[in-house]
Amino acid sequence: MCSMTVSRRINFDEPIPRMIKRLKSEHVFFESKLVQIDNNIRRNNIKQAAQTVQDISDKIIQHAVEEEARLMRVIMNNAKDESSESIKIMQEHNWVMNFLNNSVMLIKNAATSSDSAEYEKAKVVLNEFVDNLRKHFKEEEQIVFPLTLRSQSAGEPR
Repeated sequence: MCSMTVSRRINFDEPIPRMIKRLKSEHVFFESKLVQIDNNIRRNNIKQAAQTVQDISDKIIQHAVEEEARLMRVIMNNAKDESSESIKIMQEHNWVMNFLNNSVMLIKNAATSSDSAEYEKAKVVLNEFVDNLRKHFKEEEQIVFPLTLRSQSAGEPR
């Protein structure tokens, strides 16, 4: 099991536009790590690919917690009737957490296995994680972030 301790507290005073800008920059950071993971998979270094995922796990969890705590609060308070897509996107955090908590160590173990089928399955699972995480970030940037900004502006006193 990965040690998943999120040490940073949520800053409820950070302005939403600044937070979204920071979250987007975190997506860029995560993408650079996803490229490293891709490269390791292509080089058949599954153990290092899984280690990279494990290394960024806490940051991914903090990122997801902040999105749910801050962005969804704004959306639910100010744009509840437009929230269904954003809710579905935030629910994807569940599979991310499940993967980080349950699959990373299994993949690392499979990387040293003499069973080639287990090794290939680990590669497939890692590739799916990378592809799904990229899709998730894109959905956040195209749907959740703009709705949060629009609904936050609508909810401000005039």
